[in-house]
Formats: sequence, C-alpha cells, structure tokens
Amino acid sequence: MFQINDVVVHYRDGVSVITGTITMGDSEYFTIRAKRVGDVSIYVPVLKAINIIRKVMTKEEADKLIEHMNKLPEVYISNTKQRRDEFKRRLSSGNIEDIAFLTKLYILFNKNAFETENVKFGPMDLEMLKDAYNRLLDEFSVSYNVDREEVDSYIQSKL
Repeated sequence: MFQINDVVVHYRDGVSVITGTITMGDSEYFTIRAKRVGDVSIYVPVLKAINIIRKVMTKEEADKLIEHMNKLPEVYISNTKQRRDEFKRRLSSGNIEDIAFLTKLYILFNKNAFETENVKFGPMDLEMLKDAYNRLLDEFSVSYNVDREEVDSYIQSKL
C-alpha cells in the first residue's frame, strides 16, 4: 500500500515522506521524515502502517472537506478542562474531520468571529488549534499542488 517516496500524513506529525525501510529485531519499519519535524526520523511498523499513516487527500477529497467545514457548527466549550481534553482528543486522533473542526475554530478565532460571545481561548488552546491549522494547510498544499501561502488565502476565502 505504501512505497518509498510516497508523501503521506502521519497521524501526529502531519505531512511526511517515506524515505526508506529498516529492519529492527524481527520487524520491518518505514522510515519517514515529517515536514514540520525536520531531521528527525520516525519509524512506522510496516504491518501497522495503515493505523499510523495515510495517503494525502486528493484534490476532490480536499474540496469535500472544505464543504464539510462550512457545515460544522461553531461550538465553544466554556469549561477549560473539558475544552482542552476535547481539543487534545481531536488533535491526537489523526482523523481529518477532527483536524478540520479545530482548524475552523482557529480561523474563526482569528477573524474575531467569537468576539461578541466573550469566548476565551488560553495559550494551550490556541497552540493546539494552530497545530491543527498548520497540519491541514500543509496537506491542502500537497492536495492542491500549490504553495502554502496560496492555500491559506484560498481556505480563508471559502470559510
């Protein structure tokens, strides 16, 4: 299913490239380099790879995800602990729709869409939202085959 030089999405580290394979003990691993992590090698067991990495969205899938994002409700959890637990759960799930949900919250926050509702996000909240936003825009950049800055303005115009 995966091959060397495939561009994939790691559930935690985002857009990555499979750079090779290595055998450690009795198991074979893909070595991958995440775009945001730099020179760090990540080892993904070949037999469990489908649970840890996935193919990058196609352009059509990206278009559908943007449509989905437009339909997402603007939900704010006022309880700080519940909100952070929910953000952590969504961010670590690797589920693209969870990442899209957090991305939409980040975009709305930056547009001051919550200003009249007295919504308060703490630094940790904003860090998680920004991480989701960066992951999704990195993937959109690959899906649409355009520079990251172009994707940013495109997404902003669609939401």
